[in-house]
Amino acid sequence: MMNLVPDKRRTSDLPRRILFLNDVGFQYGAGIAQARQVEAMLALGIEVGVLAWATGNVKLEDVGTRPIDRDLWLGVHEVNDLEGGRTMSDDTVIAGLLMEVARFNPEIAIVGNLHAARWPFQLLPALRGIGCRVITFLHDAYLYTGRCAYPGACQLYLSGCNETCPTADQYPRLAPPLIAGAWQLRREIFGGPRGIEVVANSHWNKRMFRTALPVSPPVEAIHLGADEFVFKPGDKLAARQRLGLPLDKPVVLCAAVNFQEPRKGCRELAAIIAALRDEVAFAAFGHNADEIPGLIGLGYHLAASKLAEIYQAADLFLGTATEEAFGQTLMEAQLCGLPVVAFHAGGVDEIVRNEITGRLVPNGDTAGAVTAIRAMLGDARFMQIAAPWARQYAVSRFSMWMHELRWHHFLMGLVQTGTGFNPPTISYHVNDWKDNGAHYPSWPATAVFLNNEHAQIYEQTSRLPGWQAPGDSFKLYEMGYHAGDVILEIGTYGGRSATVALRGALANPARTLRPQFYGIDIDADSIARTRATLATEKIGDYCHLFHGVLQDFVQRWTITPTMVFLDGDHTYAGVAADLRTLSGYLKRGTPVLVHDFLNPENATGKLGVRQAAEEWADAGHGRFMGCFGCCALYLTLSGGR
Repeated sequence: MMNLVPDKRRTSDLPRRILFLNDVGFQYGAGIAQARQVEAMLALGIEVGVLAWATGNVKLEDVGTRPIDRDLWLGVHEVNDLEGGRTMSDDTVIAGLLMEVARFNPEIAIVGNLHAARWPFQLLPALRGIGCRVITFLHDAYLYTGRCAYPGACQLYLSGCNETCPTADQYPRLAPPLIAGAWQLRREIFGGPRGIEVVANSHWNKRMFRTALPVSPPVEAIHLGADEFVFKPGDKLAARQRLGLPLDKPVVLCAAVNFQEPRKGCRELAAIIAALRDEVAFAAFGHNADEIPGLIGLGYHLAASKLAEIYQAADLFLGTATEEAFGQTLMEAQLCGLPVVAFHAGGVDEIVRNEITGRLVPNGDTAGAVTAIRAMLGDARFMQIAAPWARQYAVSRFSMWMHELRWHHFLMGLVQTGTGFNPPTISYHVNDWKDNGAHYPSWPATAVFLNNEHAQIYEQTSRLPGWQAPGDSFKLYEMGYHAGDVILEIGTYGGRSATVALRGALANPARTLRPQFYGIDIDADSIARTRATLATEKIGDYCHLFHGVLQDFVQRWTITPTMVFLDGDHTYAGVAADLRTLSGYLKRGTPVLVHDFLNPENATGKLGVRQAAEEWADAGHGRFMGCFGCCALYLTLSGGR
């Protein structure tokens, strides 16, 4: 088939077409997760289709949040007439499915949940035979047990699932005599150096898989994401009035696809409600919620805008799942600025940061959950702090653009970089314009070094990619030492400046919390180089790298940078645009180091750094502090926040 669709890929190294395979399309939790993965791939400019055993009546537009690019969206195709174990042999089913996949002609097949589909597992290696790269996405434990989605306390999946399986009659069911063979087949398909690729939805799930199959190809963890422009804080009072929720009590929100499922904690939730029903109103969305005494059922909803409205109406989110690989509702709640109380189960602690965005209690500890809910609702200061941190942490890790970025990195073969996250402690007074001499860095002509590393930092980093004059390195290190709580760099190139600033930040014994580094670059190669440098220097955990421009970054992040290194677009228009954006983003008194200010090419017009910076300062936005190496240091005089 001739492809007449224009090439819209973000970079030419990305695959042209991807096909997702699963059991029930966009239905239920894993189906919604797949819809978000589809949206991420479409945003990367990749053609996407879905092949499902049964699609139900849920369309992408029912659960999606973005306009669908009809050039790229190939739609959903249902194949429930191909089903093993009845009138067809496994070989016949596989042959039929391979023909259906071939119609899409994908470069990559991503296989999600197959729990309800009667498709043979041998389909996965067979897909390789038609030229597909095959990736399986791990939503739960189904791919490394004999049949169950969550093993709970059972350890058979480590040594060999068999007919003694204690949950064989639960979904997804499998006749006991077949369980041992299913367990062994998974090890043949996923084990060894040629095993099928696996991507997990959490680091916890990744660890579980690696424990169950220690001899297998590397496993990547890609957290799910949701649209941060839909899932966002809103008018609580108005949302409650629209939903008919009580106005005279705090509202604690819960959620589950089906509250009759034991692992969702329906028994534990009932006990918590019984203890607090006179103090708190409990509401929930999901099937069968109104069957739990004292729980206000809000129905089952698919539309993201409706779900966001429900989150916005609550004071607190309660996660009662006792088995959870990830927890999309916890992610959505925090994107809406909702602090969380949850059982410490599975991958939940990757979403909820204890004592920062909420509180985690021992798994199944209903008394502990009651105590945590009372304590949080009774602590106005904690709630006031936790709400914005919940939003900020979720945006930094679980926004849709972050989900896109993770898939982009994975598909491009780039190594993920973690974000060292903690609420920043400002170690000097960024807004104290009076008597600022003790607080702002100023590397004088007669160099006074902070320590031996400061004196040697230029030479120590000279092997790293990126050009610096000695004064650039010395000033950047000093800024990191004094002001490196939240470092923002525009234009990372290769990671040398990031290394210098972070070494300075880490050298200050007065800094009580981890520094945070945020690097922005429009060039994917620069991001890759920087990531490699940070990994080599063993400082990647402090860093987050953003592929894009400053103007997009500030729309998505609510960080408060305590220093900025500006080394991005060197044209006059580019530098002027970045400085205008920073004026509305930074607090007054933030140090901004402008690279290439003294570069001779400013005089020829090839670079516009100096002209843009001087005009910005002349307009009253910055105070010139001096030149160091090839850089100019400014302190912001205007503040957007």
